Parts: sequence; C-alpha cells; structure tokens
Amino acid sequence: MKKRILALAVVLICVSIIATTTLAYFTDVGIARNVITTGGIKIELVEQQLVGDQLVDYPNEPIAAMPGKTVSKIVSAKSLDQPAWVRMCFEVTVFDEAGEVMDVPDDELEKLIVIATDGESWAYQDGWWYWNGAVNPGKSTAPLFEAVEFAGTMGNSYQGSTVTIDVTAQAVQAANNGESALDAAGWPED
Repeated sequence: MKKRILALAVVLICVSIIATTTLAYFTDVGIARNVITTGGIKIELVEQQLVGDQLVDYPNEPIAAMPGKTVSKIVSAKSLDQPAWVRMCFEVTVFDEAGEVMDVPDDELEKLIVIATDGESWAYQDGWWYWNGAVNPGKSTAPLFEAVEFAGTMGNSYQGSTVTIDVTAQAVQAANNGESALDAAGWPED
C-alpha cells in the first residue's frame, strides 16, 4: 500500500509539473507601438495695395514715390492649415542711385519713412510685432500696417534712391502653446 501511495504521489507530482509547464505555454505577450506624427505650421504673408477702392496684390516692380507721398502697402499674415500664433518684423533699407546701401541713422529714417503700425491688434516686443490672437485656418491677421509715408522733408541726397521694406512673418502652433503669441514657445531664433 505504501508503494501505491508513493507511486501515486510521484504521478501527481509529475502531473503537476507537466501542468505548470503547460500553463507557461498559455501566456501571451503584447507589444504596443505608438506613432506620433508631427506637422508643420503653414502661413502666407499677404501684401496688398489699395488702388482706388479696390484691393489688389502688391506689385513686384518698384513703385515711384516722391517726398510727401503716401503709398498703400497693406501687410497681414494668413494661416493656411491650423491655428497659429503669428509675429512679424520689417526692415527698411535705402539704396542710393548707384544701388549702394545708404547709411541712414535709425532716428532719421523713422522721420523720413513713416510706417504706422497697428498698436492695438499687435504687441511690440524685442523687435517683433506679435498678433494679439490665434489665427485660425483660412483667416488672416489684421494688417500690421497699411501705408508707407515718405516725409516731405526728404532732401536732395535721396534723389534717385530706392527704398525696400522687407517683411518677415513667423508662426508657431497655437494649440497647447501658451495663452498668447507672447507666451508661446518655439519661435525660431533670429
């Protein structure tokens, strides 16, 4: 009888070992792969001109201007694909008749070529004008400026000169990126 109990115990131990080993075959391993896709912000710099009562694209060729004249130049930015914070800056350069850059001190330049910016819809900080709201897809900012005035006090040293106004617009995503353009992170470094 002891041999039978011993044999039965050995058989039970073997069955339990086999059952434990068999249970290992019923486990499962799952692998989760998360894919994160990043996108880009697309904006368009919009430069227009008011001709009579009609808004048209700003021409590529130079516009003749005389001292005392105001030229229509309407500059805004349009978001093309997703809500964006927008900022802009502009640089005025004067070239003499020979095409060389004229060295005009900033304080004098600001008196001779007046660009009135919209200080209500745009906030100025560190050389940039920041739009005071997110620009939704298909929508545009209000114009940063609408005209360029050439002062009547421009002297003969500016005869035959050319003035360029280079406008730069940048955008970063508005979603999960601060409460305003001034708070937003990710602006390109100058």
